[in-house]
Amino acid sequence: MSFKHAPRHSQPHWVVTMNRRNRSLSFAAIFVTLASHIWLQQLSPWLLPILLVSFLVWPQLAYLRARESRDTMNAEFDNLIIDSVIFGLWISGLGFPLWIGFMLAISTSMNLMVFRGPRGLAQAFGGLTAGIVAGAAFTGMRFEPATHWLTTVMAVSSISMYLLLVGYVSYSRNLVLHEARERQRRIESQLKQQIEENRLLQERLHEQANRDPLTGLYNRRYLDDSLQREIDRCRRQQEPVGLLLIDIDHFKAINDEHGHASGDAVITQLATLLGSMSRASDIVCRFGGEEFLVVLPGTGREPAMERAEEYRQLFANTPVITEAGAITATLSVGVACWIEPMSPDELIREADKALYRAKNEGRNRVIFGTLDPAAAPEGA
Repeated sequence: MSFKHAPRHSQPHWVVTMNRRNRSLSFAAIFVTLASHIWLQQLSPWLLPILLVSFLVWPQLAYLRARESRDTMNAEFDNLIIDSVIFGLWISGLGFPLWIGFMLAISTSMNLMVFRGPRGLAQAFGGLTAGIVAGAAFTGMRFEPATHWLTTVMAVSSISMYLLLVGYVSYSRNLVLHEARERQRRIESQLKQQIEENRLLQERLHEQANRDPLTGLYNRRYLDDSLQREIDRCRRQQEPVGLLLIDIDHFKAINDEHGHASGDAVITQLATLLGSMSRASDIVCRFGGEEFLVVLPGTGREPAMERAEEYRQLFANTPVITEAGAITATLSVGVACWIEPMSPDELIREADKALYRAKNEGRNRVIFGTLDPAAAPEGA
């Protein structure tokens, strides 16, 4: 039971602190009960100093022992076993008084069983037995079960007080556990909310990274990630892929004559037109500057040419209303269709060649790519 080899703990386990209070209170009640028995039964007055050490001094020594121990919990469990040995010594030494023996046996058994279950109950009985045997060896075996009525009342009162104390401690611990669970639940709820907010933020950031800030259409980065995927899907499903490369005619002149704000309005109106006339499966991108690109999965040469012509005619017939006045602009469109084993870059180059021809031939027109039209799939 020496303390000198164990480092001091700045904060003992809560069980140690709780048991110090409980032990001090219950042992004080036991001290009064046993002192009344010694006095009323006219037993040796030398028992009183021993009683004082056992029930008033030992609780404080037990706390110091546990607090200074390397393992405070195990030290406290050892203290509870020592309690049962002390109780056994007094039961035997006093001649097995009925109510006092019951009071001491039930309190130490409950103490150990609360913390260690059936194993603790066995340890309590073991400690009591060891104390009884040691006491009998020292004082001799005698059986004097009777107690004065006042001692009996005190013993019953002590047992009742102890049971109420155990109930209060259990209630207090349940409150603490309930509050801890509620805090944990709130923390988990906040954590889930934070995770969901982070996920939504990541989705928004990812979406913003793939969107053109002026038009809201997909940007070149998204096209680079998705065009190969669409080609692979259409290859598996044996479907054509059409691609339109669209350029606003004389866009630099629009900027120079009407200002950049008006140029942005023209770009925005074209983006709105392309988005409103596209299917959910189409990929509409701002390719750069005044150029736009539309990927048409499942669309062959003729339907792609028809779609491009619809874009061209509608845009030419819809003036753009700006602060500088109404602006009428036209489109040049290059059309290409994917054929095996064309790569995404090669498909875009074919559409770019067609767009170049459209501009060289006078603009405001739709031109199909330079590959043999017979080789391009007609599609739906």
